[in-house]
Amino acid sequence: MKVAKQELVVQENGKKEEDETIETEKRKLGGMKTMPFILANEVCDRFVGAGFHSNLITYLTQVLNVPLIKASNTLANFSGVSNFTPLIGALVADSFAGRFWTIIVASIIYEMVRLYSLSQTNQSIT
Repeated sequence: MKVAKQELVVQENGKKEEDETIETEKRKLGGMKTMPFILANEVCDRFVGAGFHSNLITYLTQVLNVPLIKASNTLANFSGVSNFTPLIGALVADSFAGRFWTIIVASIIYEMVRLYSLSQTNQSIT
């Protein structure tokens, strides 16, 4: 699709002229081509979440001997925080840092927390 654009140009002598420029074709992004991938991603995310929650409640109550009420509260708090953090990331990406830097910084923070939690787990085992 070509877009014609008219601009009003004022020359040095005060005359007004219309300048027509034709922009190149604009690519249409997204649409129905990407929809199956987004839906499949959401379905897989829901399956993972359901499996994770059922396994975590079993682990907390049977292995760590946490009372059921405290385990369910912990799971609810974890779910709330994990569902809320994408909103914070979107706010940071759109308002301040941009997508690339937000993903890079969040990935670094995630890996640091992951490595720290693994090191704490290994210390408690030995």
